[in-house]
Amino acid sequence: MAVKNSTSAHAKRSRKKAAASSSLIPKFMKNPKTTMALALLIIDSLLVSFIIAYVPYTKIDWDAHMSQVSGFLGGERDCKNLKGDTGPLVYPAGFLYVYSAIQYVTGGQVFPAQILFGILYIINLGIVLLIYVKTDVVLKQHQGRRLQQLLLKRQIVMMPLNQRIRNGFMISF
Repeated sequence: MAVKNSTSAHAKRSRKKAAASSSLIPKFMKNPKTTMALALLIIDSLLVSFIIAYVPYTKIDWDAHMSQVSGFLGGERDCKNLKGDTGPLVYPAGFLYVYSAIQYVTGGQVFPAQILFGILYIINLGIVLLIYVKTDVVLKQHQGRRLQQLLLKRQIVMMPLNQRIRNGFMISF
C-alpha cells in the first residue's frame, strides 16, 4: 500500500508541474503589458544594433575621458592636472574608477565601448519596463480599466522612443 500511495503522490506532483509549466506561456501572453514590453525590448535591441552598426559615433567626450583615465592610471591624483580635449576633469572620482574599468574591458576603443553601452542601455530599459509591467501605481488615479490599459500602453511605448536616453548611452558617451 505504501508504494502505491507514494507512486500516486508522485504522479499528482508531476501532473501539477506539467500543468503549471504549460499554463505559464498562455498566462504570459494574456498579459498585454508584458507582451508589449517584451516586444518593445526586442525592437529596441534591434534598433540599438542598427545604430551601433550604421550611425557614426559623435566624438564629444570619449577621447577626453580616455585621456583623463590614462592620467589617473599613470599615477596623477590631483584632479586639476587631469585634463582632456574638453578641459579639466569635472566628474567625481568614481567616474575615474568606472571608466578605468571600461578602458580595461574595451582597450580604449570606441566600437567595443559602443557595444558595452548598448548592452547597458538594453539592461536599463529592461529593468524600467519590468517596473512598469509589475506596477499599476501610475494608473490608480484613473477610473475605468480600458483607460488604464490605454495609458499604460502609451507610457510603455513612449519610453524607448526617448532619443536622449539612447543617445546618451550609445552615441555620445
